[in-house]
Amino acid sequence: MSTIYLASFPYLAFRYRKGFRQRMGLYRASDMAFLKEKGRPLWVHAVSVGEVQAAFPLIKEIRKDWEGGLFLTTVTPTGQAMARQLVGDDADAMAYYPWDVPWVVSRALKRVLPRAYITVETEIWPGFLEKLSRDGVPAYIANGRFSERSFRKALRNREFWKDVLGTFRKIIVRGEGDADRLRELGLSKEKIAVTGDCKVDALLLRRKGADPENLRLQLNGSGLPVLLAGSTHEGEEKVVLEAFRTIRESGGKARLIIVPRHPERSDRVAEEAERVSERTTVLSKATKPRDWDIMIVDEVGLLFDLYALSEAAFIGGSLVPKGGQNILEPAVWGIPIQHGPHMEDFADAAEELAKRGAAQTITGPMELACLWLEILNDDKRKAGAMSGRDYVEGLGGSSARSWEIIRQTIKD
Repeated sequence: MSTIYLASFPYLAFRYRKGFRQRMGLYRASDMAFLKEKGRPLWVHAVSVGEVQAAFPLIKEIRKDWEGGLFLTTVTPTGQAMARQLVGDDADAMAYYPWDVPWVVSRALKRVLPRAYITVETEIWPGFLEKLSRDGVPAYIANGRFSERSFRKALRNREFWKDVLGTFRKIIVRGEGDADRLRELGLSKEKIAVTGDCKVDALLLRRKGADPENLRLQLNGSGLPVLLAGSTHEGEEKVVLEAFRTIRESGGKARLIIVPRHPERSDRVAEEAERVSERTTVLSKATKPRDWDIMIVDEVGLLFDLYALSEAAFIGGSLVPKGGQNILEPAVWGIPIQHGPHMEDFADAAEELAKRGAAQTITGPMELACLWLEILNDDKRKAGAMSGRDYVEGLGGSSARSWEIIRQTIKD
């Protein structure tokens, strides 16, 4: 892995030039001094937005009885922004993750001197883990997710991944399917624990602290019902826009919000949306944020609260083979959900929500338009979606269970 990164270093240095000194393991002395005032810190790593959302409630649990420092790293700038928004002062220091190159890893670990290391979901860097193991620093995976797709790839190099994953003191995963795949790779059952999904706790915490009414007043003073397409990928906006066109031609009164998975695509999505309505706006450029038919959101961190404003929500990454985005985010607000056939990354939740009548699968614009028209005119369907909220609330508690396992093994 390190050899690969050395070969591609110039490209990566350009792509991730933001925070370059930190990626080289050159953390500010003042941050490190403050971090270690409480003793050797826990190092928590969450690569991007989704992983930060899982780390957020875990860090809340850690802070209840961990008296040492806490160091949080991300890889992406959007992850860093989300960390500052969600985690804030619960982390004593935040930075970008170091390159998985031997001398960079050594430099970073020498500066931080972690008591233990926790990586969230499936962010695994072999060189970093090998150095932790040599230094006697226990490493953990929290909220581990090992999809069938990742598992099949790992099977091609079974011994390599068995050795890499074997460096972890404990691998804490979301479900039994994840645990089964790890055991099939050859890991001992004692190394694996199943606790559920920390992101559920994050959603419940965020819902508690959200202020959707304020956002509604800012963006939708007209009171027209809002239809939302969240975390969309290229190709999906066309389907959503065609469905919205059908609704308007049928006399339906509604507004449409599209939140592209990658905000840098927002201008291109807006150009496509203008073919459906001239009253299209991009949020960061909106001079009159209430005067619109279609809004393209190009800011990170708003999607969760926007679900609360919506009559119905389409989940992106599901009409294209991306595994689907987090279906639990709209479910926690109790709104009807639509998604495509590709929900592999959230298969269990999608299946359960479908059984409860809170989610439906669509394959094209006409199906989506028909569902949205039904929802706009049928209060019973909206009421039925509340079962999705009940389902999410019943899944909480993973963060506390995960931290208890880690805390006990660190103590031992």
